[in-house]
Amino acid sequence: MAEGLILVVLQKIATTLGGAALSVIKSKLGKGANILLEAENSMKEIESEFEIMQAYISQADPYSESNKILKPWLKNVRKIASEVEDIIDEYAFLLGKLDNAGYLAKKFHHSRYITAWSDISSQLKQVQARLQNLTVLKDRYGITVVGPGGGSSSHNNSRKNYLSESSYLNDDGDGVMVGNEDEVKKLTECIDGAGADRAVISIWGMGGSGKTILARGIYRKREVRKNFQCCAWITVSLNYQVEDLLNKLIKELHIQDVPDATDSTHLVARIQNHLKDKRYLVVLDDMWNRESWLFFDRVFVKNLYGSRVIVTTRTEAVASIAELNHTIRIGLLSQGESWKLFGRKAFSKIGKEEPTCPQGLVQWANKILERCQGLPLAIVAIGSLLSYREMEEQEWRLFYNQLNWQLTNNPELNFVSSVLKLSLNDLPSHLRNCFLYCGLFPKDYQIRRKCLIRLWVAEGFVEDRGTEITLEEVAEEYLKELTRRSLFQVMERNEFSRPRRFQVHDLVREMTLAISRNERFGHVSDQPDVTDIGDVGKRVSVHSGGQIYQPGPSSQHLRSFLLFDKHVPLSWISIASSDFKLLRVLCLRYSLLEDIPDAMTCLFNLHHLDCSRTKVRKVPRSVARLKKLETLHLRFARVRELPSEITMLTNLRHLSVSDDLYGTSICGTIRSLKHLQTLREVKVNKDLAKSLGYLTQLRSLGITGVIQSHNADLWASIRKMTVLNKLAVATPGESNEVLSFEELRPLKNLEKFYLTGKLAEGKLFPVSNGFQKLKVLTMRWSKLTHDPLSSLCQMENLVYLNLYCAYDGECLIFSSGWFPKLKQLYLGKLERLRSIQISDGAIENLTYLELHELWNLKSVPEGLVYLRSLQHLYARKMPADFVEELEGSCQGFVRHIANIECM
Repeated sequence: MAEGLILVVLQKIATTLGGAALSVIKSKLGKGANILLEAENSMKEIESEFEIMQAYISQADPYSESNKILKPWLKNVRKIASEVEDIIDEYAFLLGKLDNAGYLAKKFHHSRYITAWSDISSQLKQVQARLQNLTVLKDRYGITVVGPGGGSSSHNNSRKNYLSESSYLNDDGDGVMVGNEDEVKKLTECIDGAGADRAVISIWGMGGSGKTILARGIYRKREVRKNFQCCAWITVSLNYQVEDLLNKLIKELHIQDVPDATDSTHLVARIQNHLKDKRYLVVLDDMWNRESWLFFDRVFVKNLYGSRVIVTTRTEAVASIAELNHTIRIGLLSQGESWKLFGRKAFSKIGKEEPTCPQGLVQWANKILERCQGLPLAIVAIGSLLSYREMEEQEWRLFYNQLNWQLTNNPELNFVSSVLKLSLNDLPSHLRNCFLYCGLFPKDYQIRRKCLIRLWVAEGFVEDRGTEITLEEVAEEYLKELTRRSLFQVMERNEFSRPRRFQVHDLVREMTLAISRNERFGHVSDQPDVTDIGDVGKRVSVHSGGQIYQPGPSSQHLRSFLLFDKHVPLSWISIASSDFKLLRVLCLRYSLLEDIPDAMTCLFNLHHLDCSRTKVRKVPRSVARLKKLETLHLRFARVRELPSEITMLTNLRHLSVSDDLYGTSICGTIRSLKHLQTLREVKVNKDLAKSLGYLTQLRSLGITGVIQSHNADLWASIRKMTVLNKLAVATPGESNEVLSFEELRPLKNLEKFYLTGKLAEGKLFPVSNGFQKLKVLTMRWSKLTHDPLSSLCQMENLVYLNLYCAYDGECLIFSSGWFPKLKQLYLGKLERLRSIQISDGAIENLTYLELHELWNLKSVPEGLVYLRSLQHLYARKMPADFVEELEGSCQGFVRHIANIECM
């Protein structure tokens, strides 16, 4: 919808007009600033118009397909908003050039600049006139939006295909149950064994994953229904009408003598009276928000007859209304399960009891299933359609090559897209922009959480909620909400279960790309059919064949350029980047880039520059021009020194350089970088150790090359970082330098602590009362002389512990009650270690244990028998006696461990 773009424009206007640079420039120009004031006034008037227009459009029903006049009107609104965004960014671009120029007044009055400012003012006036004309057109043709209160009929019409999902998936009675055996078992147990109180059970997952079918399969079982005196199935939907749902419920429950009434209070009382002394089973299918439950909670009386309410939903927030341990998450099918389900549908006419795929079709069946990515709705729909086609390779190849078109245009398949699109249409405007951006990443790409958050911030998608919370923290909330709505699949979690990498289902990604192309939001280039990379959208992501794309006049309007093609020549990158006049995001990760060209440092609107994993060795001094730069990524590049000009980038929030113990030096003082939240991995010196104390907003800090003379200043500076949650400290490699903790004070918000280097006198850092939030601790080459576990166990929230070459003693003792939350334990190269003692009740939640190069540990710890939660035990380069014992005589007390591996 157009309001997503309007939201971005409103945020940019607020940021531009509220910028400190604008006030400074106006004060220096004196009377010459009139032309700036004229443009500023026009922007404020446009801002007022857009605020009202956004509120008006937000009432539109995204499911209504009948209003043919509204669509072209919204298209024109979006077009004007896009032009306004260009003008604002051009305005900011010119401000940036002025801010970087000496002799400002002289520069400003140069004819070239006067013309540029006049053009901006003129364009803004034209936009104002067109906005007013849109208002006139709206009134002239009676264009109206269908508000939430009046969208019931159109919404229900748009959902007809979706409501047929259950019959489509379940036409053979058990098709969708493939792979859901555990979920069926848990749902049955929740219904039978939840006790006498009314219990709420939730089933949640992405659209098309089989939630409704799972609930319906249980609901229809005679042996289940016979235990209840009355049963009802209600589809809630998004824009439900309370009275409609109550009347449907009355019919389902067979409540007699209820006159047709619209008074919801009367209907609720009638249902309550009917249910109060009965054991009932009610399914609320397809609930979209928690507010709905506030109403239903009152309708379904809490009696002591063992009543059950089952809720199916796409959102975790709704699922959370269930009782403890009564939430069932429906995931995607495995490859084997997908094949089984697909075979039942696609080859059902072959006539065999367990039909198999003809040999010539295996390749295309695999390709089709790869696109379905385990989504039952897509597998069943496509398989059923193919069952009516000829079992010939040519036929299936043609079908696969036009699968995207089939899903959108084939009446027998487009309901699959409709089901998935419901989740996209339900997104509020601020989340919609963020999710569309995810479509720019390659197919099956695992998107890093921190990377995505910083890209959203750089694009201006994230709302500023005041000084108490950072934009990154707001963006984190956005990401959580998208995950709760089942639009992301979490592919990897960090040490304490926070999502680290996400993936968008391929079919959902295709829909986002179609929307992006239609709205000119963004474009993915993976075919050599577009030559002007800026003519297809404001954001371009090049996946392959990049060298054939040519920058052109439209390239000046690009906001993001993401390069995933590793084979694009350097000359192309240099030429292209010089045309990205209004660019905010430039990602050249993995490219062949060796030097950052000067043209790149003229991108005054650039907020995000990613040159990580390239061959870049040097950052030019002209980087000082990038006044708006917030993120600079150079990790795994070859930069060993940053110029002093880097300290002039006072808007920097994230600076990441080398990823090794050597680190990268920074010339000059960094005390001016007061907005920094991330600084990694930099080589410390005396001045840096002292200057770090000025960076009180740091959340993540990684420093290398620490020597004894730095210790006092370093820890004194770190004490001032009250919001620091990740800290990595390393001494120079292959040195006798030590880390001393005499000046260290409690770091109460620290969650991750990485120490590399020898500790003074072999003593552990002070633990008591200072690390209550610590969850991850890695110590390497610490050379501790006493067993550290008795002190470390005070960190009750620790979930990850890695001791590598960190302890010179012969025994480690885990006593009962120690490390109650620890899940992962790594012990490596503890050269004198001879025994590990584990008491009953110690590390009781440990799931992963790795023992690595413990050459003196000859016997398997008998205490492993107490670790009932342990799932993985890895013995890497362990003594032969240890391995022989593990695989032989000790199998009795490690039998409960599912995965044991010796390498």
